[in-house]
Amino acid sequence: MFVRGQLTRQRGVDPRALTFAILDLQTTGLHPKQGSRACEVGIVRMRGDGVVLDEYSTLINPGLRISNDEFHGITNTDVQHAPRFQDIAGDVLAYLSDSVVVGHNLDFEEKFLVAEFGRLNVTLAQVPGLCSLVTSRVQLDRWGYKLENIANLITDEWPAPLHSALGNARALAAMLAKLIAEAPQPLYWLGPPSAPLPRLPRSGVIAPRAVGLRKGSEGWLATLTARLPRMAYSPQPRPDGLRDYRALLAHALADSRIVGEEANQLAVLAARAGLTQTTARQVHEEFLAGARARAEADGVVTSAELRELHRAAKELAASHLISDLEEAASANRARSNGPLKSWRIMSVGDSAAVTDVVDFAVEHGAKVAVNLTKTVRLAICDGAAENDPRIAKALAAGVDVVSPDQARKLLEGEVTKVRGGLFTDLRGEQVAKRLAAEQVAATRPARPEWHEFWRPRELTAAEYHAMFVERQEDWDEIHTIRITVPAAPNREPVMPTAAKKSGCAAVIAVGGAIVVGVAELVRQVVA
Repeated sequence: MFVRGQLTRQRGVDPRALTFAILDLQTTGLHPKQGSRACEVGIVRMRGDGVVLDEYSTLINPGLRISNDEFHGITNTDVQHAPRFQDIAGDVLAYLSDSVVVGHNLDFEEKFLVAEFGRLNVTLAQVPGLCSLVTSRVQLDRWGYKLENIANLITDEWPAPLHSALGNARALAAMLAKLIAEAPQPLYWLGPPSAPLPRLPRSGVIAPRAVGLRKGSEGWLATLTARLPRMAYSPQPRPDGLRDYRALLAHALADSRIVGEEANQLAVLAARAGLTQTTARQVHEEFLAGARARAEADGVVTSAELRELHRAAKELAASHLISDLEEAASANRARSNGPLKSWRIMSVGDSAAVTDVVDFAVEHGAKVAVNLTKTVRLAICDGAAENDPRIAKALAAGVDVVSPDQARKLLEGEVTKVRGGLFTDLRGEQVAKRLAAEQVAATRPARPEWHEFWRPRELTAAEYHAMFVERQEDWDEIHTIRITVPAAPNREPVMPTAAKKSGCAAVIAVGGAIVVGVAELVRQVVA
């Protein structure tokens, strides 16, 4: 199915101009010839410069009992409502078409794709493929070539969540983008050009799995949404699953907070509804908009209702939908606690000058009195209202009566004095900013740690065979894939494919005392 290419230091095609389809499968076992089937697929379409173009992910109903859920967490219940492979074959082909297909040990994905498409009498040939496991071994000299180890080394982050098809594909995509962009020596693509694949009818039916949920700083639903595929064109959610999702969402938010168990239940229903990042956000925003409409139905949003909306908005990652309500409430609080909060003023007259200064006072916390009381500290009067009887009463009571201009200067001075505080020093603020700028200028980007493992030169095909294939000959055939290196043409051949991965499906138990070198070999076999 795949014609292997390689990322090499030899001159070739700039990979940043290529489109890659990063692929990962979760399966019911290791051997499709013995009946194992795919039970989840994840694909990330990405340009070589790291720009993600599209994502695709869905559980697959394998039509048989899943007995290895301890490796990938997919249960028989999870796939009960998922599409079968024949239902998504057209979508998978569309996402792999016109690209270089990448897998971390591409042999594993290849044999399952050949088996799955073979059941549909579809034969795929001459598909350009890249094995990132082989690439890692050829270019990097270190221990452990499992996806999580290499991804952590190159990206400096532990992938999350592993053991989900989309999670693995995203981790591999991030690793590949960094490898291409930051390799100590430029890497080039040597291999066949991308080409369109055969077309099959597309159903658009998906059941994406959101796993590895955590509350974090943004809440459970933010993580749930992020775990769903970010599809360029999201299919419409299934109505029955969507109804259940909305009902459970309302139940979970009845106490204004979502806990872990509720988040995991929502993730199950998100898969059954076929939600993507886009459609999940739409559902969450529609839910909050409905709650806001109910709060505003009587014309007043009470403080209790605003608190409920705020908590729900935070859980739904949709605070922008009530930001105007929160800003109004915040402005009210700010005015109540403003620098003029102890001032009560009386305005006499309705000229524009009086109105402006009164508005300024109110914005900074002052209260306005219509009639003179004992708490009034200042009376503002323009010339047209100087005969108002309230002026005489204010003067008799010892209250200052000033013009709008005088009032403005007085109140602005009070605001400046209160805001300034005891230790205000504008020069100190400037010094702090200058020092911060100096520190930024003095900082130089550090050399990535993974560059320390960059081989002085990349392995040849013969060296790769000797290091990663011949050393396996003493091991049980059941755990080894034989790799035949093609005869060398005028130039060095494309690197051979890697040893079989257990990926999501197997752990090799080795008993007894094993030397460090042999233990590393086993890790490489199951990487």
